[in-house]
Amino acid sequence: MPNTPAAATVSGELARIFAESTIVDLSSDIGNHAEGPFTTRIDALEPEPGAAFFCENVLPKIAAHAVGRLRAADFPDGAFLRHEMVHASVHAGSHIDAPGHYGPAADGVRRDINDAPLRSFFGPGVAFDLASLDSAVVTRADIALPDGTAPGSIVLIRTGGDKAIAAEAIEYLLDAGIDVIGTDGASFDGPFEPMIERYLAGGDSGALWPAHVLGRHRPYYQIERLANLDRLPTTGFFVLALPVLITGATAAWTRAIALTRP
Repeated sequence: MPNTPAAATVSGELARIFAESTIVDLSSDIGNHAEGPFTTRIDALEPEPGAAFFCENVLPKIAAHAVGRLRAADFPDGAFLRHEMVHASVHAGSHIDAPGHYGPAADGVRRDINDAPLRSFFGPGVAFDLASLDSAVVTRADIALPDGTAPGSIVLIRTGGDKAIAAEAIEYLLDAGIDVIGTDGASFDGPFEPMIERYLAGGDSGALWPAHVLGRHRPYYQIERLANLDRLPTTGFFVLALPVLITGATAAWTRAIALTRP
């Protein structure tokens, strides 16, 4: 930001907003996707064996002349640094799905997560708490945007984790200029088993992942596996949920937060 009086004013205003706000962590850990076919695994290299690993595997690549001269025992306390390798689906924990995740796009363009405009992932929020809804599906009739909701706002829908969000409800939000929508559920289409049962009962392929398939011809971004949505007011808060850069991926993890004012 340029060092100008206007820039200083903006910086001061941002600092004031953060100082006066409560930060609500909306994120869940990637470890919550440890079950199923896409398991999350963390392999740790402890500091003591890490010293030998460094000398044997890293040193030859970065300073070959030091091989044999720098030994594991030479490190302070005979230990190097702890290191973790994470093996996880990009859909583990709180994550953002880009349109490319939903399957073949109607216009033939695959939109990866790195194509996503960052500006879309911070803005005023609107929250719907529908965890107590009797139905297994959140429909258009269950949501109504407050008057004055600005296009580009981020809508968060608390389902309790056991409800699908109907494509018609999403289309209503898209028509209002909302293209980033989040939920606490693991999937916008709800638990897989009841969705599959709905398909088997009627044989309609439109019953299979309808909220996702909608994004093939109406691109939008889903944020799934959010947490603490019950701590949000309906309006008057700000959402920040930037996707991690992962080249070639159609989804990415996010550390989503909300800023609420007293």
